[in-house]
Amino acid sequence: MSKSTTLRKTLATALTLAVSSFQATVAPVMARTMPRVAGELFVVGPVILNGTAAVSGITVFSDSRLQTRPNGSATVNLGKLGRVELGPGTEITLRFSAGVVGGNLLSGWAVFSAPAGVGISVATATGVAASDTKQPAVLTVDVTCGNTRVAASRGEVMVTSGHGVEPVKGGQEVTVGAQNPGPGYRCNPLKRPGVSKKALSPAPLAALLLLGVGGTAGGVVASGSTEPVSSKFP
Repeated sequence: MSKSTTLRKTLATALTLAVSSFQATVAPVMARTMPRVAGELFVVGPVILNGTAAVSGITVFSDSRLQTRPNGSATVNLGKLGRVELGPGTEITLRFSAGVVGGNLLSGWAVFSAPAGVGISVATATGVAASDTKQPAVLTVDVTCGNTRVAASRGEVMVTSGHGVEPVKGGQEVTVGAQNPGPGYRCNPLKRPGVSKKALSPAPLAALLLLGVGGTAGGVVASGSTEPVSSKFP
């Protein structure tokens, strides 16, 4: 009986070691072979991708830093996830996964388009704009004047700031924060067809709860600094 028990323990140990060895060998291979979500970049004029001059047709992955010069613009085609259009003088850390498109907008302006089933979550220094996944959404986020302006051309967006959370429906616009344009810069109104201005109500918050994105938009933390705001992306 003692020999039988010893044999079972030996076999169990050998089996455990074999499984561990298999996992250690196969896991890295699976990680390399699993397709990554990626987009295709189209540029007009000078555009910088992760510190290097970009050309049209290059592949863009999540967490990429994109910068358009004052005479440049860019579009990132994300296929079934939608697309992102960047205006001149824009800098953004672009983030996207199977269920969300967005990132941290540091300067300039961008237009985000997503179909139903994909959420949008864009963080700035003064607020967060997030859509749900129930319907297609198109929104413009503009920080050229130091504040954050969000215009929903389609769908409904939740804009969160230190003053509260406000729903913005298609055709409306919300401004968060005070204007602080650079020297000699003139703040022009957002020119988006069918968009009317809407004041953000100062509803108090017990805590600044930020919506992340996944099945329902939820999980980005806004900051009062100019540093990027972190988002919970896979």
